[in-house]
Amino acid sequence: MAKPALGKGFDALINQNLSRESLAAPQAGDVVHQLSHAAIIPSSLQPRAIFTPEQLAELVDSIKEHGIIQPLIVRKTQSGKYELIAGERRWRASGILGLSTVPAIIREASDKDVLELALIENLQRENLSPLEEAAGYMRLKTEFRMKQGDIAKRVGKSRAAVANSMRLLDLPQPVQDMLGNTFISVGHAKVLLSLKNKDQQIQLGRDIVNKGYTVRQTEKAIQKMLNPPEPAPVKKPSSPQYKKISSILAKQFGTPVNISGQGSRGAIEITFSSKAEFIRILELLGQDEWPDSK
Repeated sequence: MAKPALGKGFDALINQNLSRESLAAPQAGDVVHQLSHAAIIPSSLQPRAIFTPEQLAELVDSIKEHGIIQPLIVRKTQSGKYELIAGERRWRASGILGLSTVPAIIREASDKDVLELALIENLQRENLSPLEEAAGYMRLKTEFRMKQGDIAKRVGKSRAAVANSMRLLDLPQPVQDMLGNTFISVGHAKVLLSLKNKDQQIQLGRDIVNKGYTVRQTEKAIQKMLNPPEPAPVKKPSSPQYKKISSILAKQFGTPVNISGQGSRGAIEITFSSKAEFIRILELLGQDEWPDSK
């Protein structure tokens, strides 16, 4: 007679140090049952309810050739059915192949245990969208009071990766929609987070979509927004006296002359447009010799 499973609850469901590949692997004391495929139902707590045929195609081919290597993990319901805890993709793929029975391990687990395990298993998938991943981390933080460091250890990511992922949820909804529809990349989204103004994030997000900005171009656009060029100093209008003298000198030199000043200090600016004109002005000023600059 087989020994009973060791322990109950979440610790019996998943060892914190196990990788994704061993989440549903038999552990000491587990009994693998052959259950009717029709007797198993998907979990109502599954965070990710959409599985496309394209996503299951590779798994279908693998099961067709090798069978189900890792048993499903289920719990028994009051109705006599078996609710999935882990392995929904394997269950669906076996259904596509028309398998009548599937290997499964029956465990006891609360709704909280099931949801936490399902979230962690989903977060270890490679085909999660950036926002699905961020939302999963946020649920672990808010619903299970897990710290970022604990989440990182549980899903096999760095703490920085978890923190940066969760920051995507700080973006305004229009920008999240752009990311969700793959109009912008995660790289674009992370750069947009350096803008604190939500309206600026939305506007620049639209510019990325409409103008095809690269991440580098987006960074440059943000630098311009955060560090706008200083406006050119506005020249104070010349006094009537300066204007009159400027007009007299302009007629004398045959070229525009500007006089600016404040109090007892100022400057006279004589404009020339060629070397010949420069020499002519010097001659008018009584300069007979000058350096020959070639």
